[in-house]
Amino acid sequence: MNRRFNRPLGWQLGLGFTLLAGICAIATGVYLYQVRQHLGSNYTALVADVIRPQLHTVLLRSALEDFHAHPQDSELIERFDNLLWRIPQHIEGVEFGLSKTPLAPAAYEAALNRLERAREHLPELRQALGEIAAGAPPDDLIQQGFAIENDLAQAYSRLSYLLHAEAAKQRIVMERLAIGIALLILVILILVGCLMLVLMRLHHQHKKVLRLSLMDELTGLGNRRYMLNFTDLLFEQSQRSGLPLSMALIDLDHFKRVNDDFGHPAGDQVLKVVADALLGEVRKVDVVARLGGEEFCVLMPETDTQGALDVTERIRQRVASLSHQAFGVPVAVTVSLGLATVVADDATFDQLYSRADQALYQAKLQGRNRVAVDCPHGSCNA
Repeated sequence: MNRRFNRPLGWQLGLGFTLLAGICAIATGVYLYQVRQHLGSNYTALVADVIRPQLHTVLLRSALEDFHAHPQDSELIERFDNLLWRIPQHIEGVEFGLSKTPLAPAAYEAALNRLERAREHLPELRQALGEIAAGAPPDDLIQQGFAIENDLAQAYSRLSYLLHAEAAKQRIVMERLAIGIALLILVILILVGCLMLVLMRLHHQHKKVLRLSLMDELTGLGNRRYMLNFTDLLFEQSQRSGLPLSMALIDLDHFKRVNDDFGHPAGDQVLKVVADALLGEVRKVDVVARLGGEEFCVLMPETDTQGALDVTERIRQRVASLSHQAFGVPVAVTVSLGLATVVADDATFDQLYSRADQALYQAKLQGRNRVAVDCPHGSCNA
């Protein structure tokens, strides 16, 4: 009987858990990478739109200062005119971007009011620029320009601070979300792992119960149920392939005397020694089982009558040669064996079993300690 414990489910569950853990780890890594790449993405473009116009305030201040020294410089007037054309366009872009954010309007309303006020004064600044080009002094332009520059600078500074603060808040929220998702995946993996351990334990218990249900606890051989698990398969293979299948039933002679004279523990020891002797004389492909009491069975696939007769005779001689020391009590033990091989008339395994049982009965009648063979056309004795 194969006593090795097969664990295919354990390997499958372990592989499944490893794959699941790997997939979760990869998914978490990709997610965290994407989170870090896109933290504050809702505000990134808008922050850039605010930072770029801040340059206009620098250019505006620089141009106004240049007007003190060169009020009639045509290149300066052209550069200043282009700047006045770009400022309102950038203000519109900032207003549109803010309207698409989840920020409350009250948070940036004051800054937008400053930008709007600055935009409203740009036409006056453009008019003053035209007067300078016609020869007027730049004093009004410079005064109005610095007022507009001050409004733009304060508005853009306020918006820049607000957007950076919101981006920082978003980063914190996204990082906490990433940590939460990682913890959730970890909890899921722990739960799945615990579930797999429970399933493995249940499976191991089931295998253990199944193994015990098929094993004779005393001798370690298979029991009757174990033998019946092989009978139909081996019989069908024999019928399909035409290869022989032999069966030997083995019964200890006068075993009741051993129990009566020396007690059941001594009888149990005798059964164990005989079981070991059986295993020592059969092949690995043969099925050996204890059917109950002092009766054993050996199924020998692909073995004809002569080959099975050689095996059973070796078994008989080995048991008969066992010493008192092997049994632990001063007793001599012999066995009677009934042998049958599948023939064409055997429609079922039960017929083969019945013939082997009849042969065993004949061995008992003929004086025990012998092998009797059931042949399809008569009786054959060893």
